[in-house]
Amino acid sequence: MYPLFFSPFSKQVKPLLPLSSRTHMLGYSLAELCVVAALIGIAATLAAPAIGQWQWRARVENAAQAWAADLQTARLQAMRTGQALQLQRLNNCDRTPLANGDWRCGWELVNPASAKQAPLLNNALSGELSVTLAPAQNQLPINAQGEPVAGGLRLVVRPLKANSSVVRSICINTAGRLRMVNAASCS
Repeated sequence: MYPLFFSPFSKQVKPLLPLSSRTHMLGYSLAELCVVAALIGIAATLAAPAIGQWQWRARVENAAQAWAADLQTARLQAMRTGQALQLQRLNNCDRTPLANGDWRCGWELVNPASAKQAPLLNNALSGELSVTLAPAQNQLPINAQGEPVAGGLRLVVRPLKANSSVVRSICINTAGRLRMVNAASCS
């Protein structure tokens, strides 16, 4: 374990370090390790709720930004092709029927004129977020000029668990402009 020094003049093996300094190099005591483990446990316990809240905030923010980006993509695609398009909700994440305006499964962009064509884009969600469009609609038509046909809409994204204060809303005015707010209402 310790380097040994062999003397050429004797057959005896002598340690390089004196015995008094070797006892200090053996490592940490059990008490020191327990104190460090307890401090790490306390820090982890205090940080866990903040990390959980941060994760929900990131999920809500990502879903809201994805919906806004897909709506803008739909508007640009409609202007580029000169065809009316439709952003509509998906229905396949939950076994229970979804209420009107409940977009928690996700959404897709389709061309309503050609029903057999594959969706132009698809954004599926896991169903762990509450994504509601108010007034309750299951599709958002976009005309050939890239304008949403319905104005005065609000998309609210929040976790499904009721005690969470994390909420993000996308407000669409009658001119089709988007505004994001950190509240459940657009006022």
